[in-house]
Amino acid sequence: MDRRYFRLINRAPLLGDEIRWNLLGDYSPFETFQSIFNGDNVGKESYFDRMTHFDFKTLLPALLQVEDRVSMAHGLESRVPFLDHEIVEFAATMPSNIKFKDGTMKQVLKNAMRTMLPDVIVNRKDKMGFPTPLTEWLQGEANDFARDVFSSQRARERELVDNTLALDGLIEPKFGRKAWGLLCLELWQQEFHDRASQFKSLLSK
Repeated sequence: MDRRYFRLINRAPLLGDEIRWNLLGDYSPFETFQSIFNGDNVGKESYFDRMTHFDFKTLLPALLQVEDRVSMAHGLESRVPFLDHEIVEFAATMPSNIKFKDGTMKQVLKNAMRTMLPDVIVNRKDKMGFPTPLTEWLQGEANDFARDVFSSQRARERELVDNTLALDGLIEPKFGRKAWGLLCLELWQQEFHDRASQFKSLLSK
């Protein structure tokens, strides 16, 4: 069960030789996942409790960092979870068979709002997220920028990442998400890792 769920939430199933796995030693992403998923502070009443706990500890912070902050910065109305601390604490005490009754998502919220919202809203089925056109960007106007980033001397000298392969991936449309992830990683390294000594000098002042 744990391995099955890990496959569902693993965001990097396509990464292969771009990462020099042998340099990571005996590090295991799956074992790290298990340490959070089956931690001592996790409710064991149902498997759903573990899934919720893992989402809360790992996926939610990323969602708030990326979607909530970025959408607010650009005046975009985006739908993120209700996080008033009293609501969160109350939801944490509810049994999973109530929150996910008969396989219906948001069962409690729908029942609570049913008298206040039109049926067409409560039972809407056509909602969707905001898919990012990564392939179109990497094949279009962002392609030259990404190639410049991956071609830099610093990018080619990374110890743990083979950015030459990342550069090759820009040619294949199916690698859009992987190439985008590696591009973000390289930009992060340039912004923070490569400037580590500069940041340390600020701390000593």
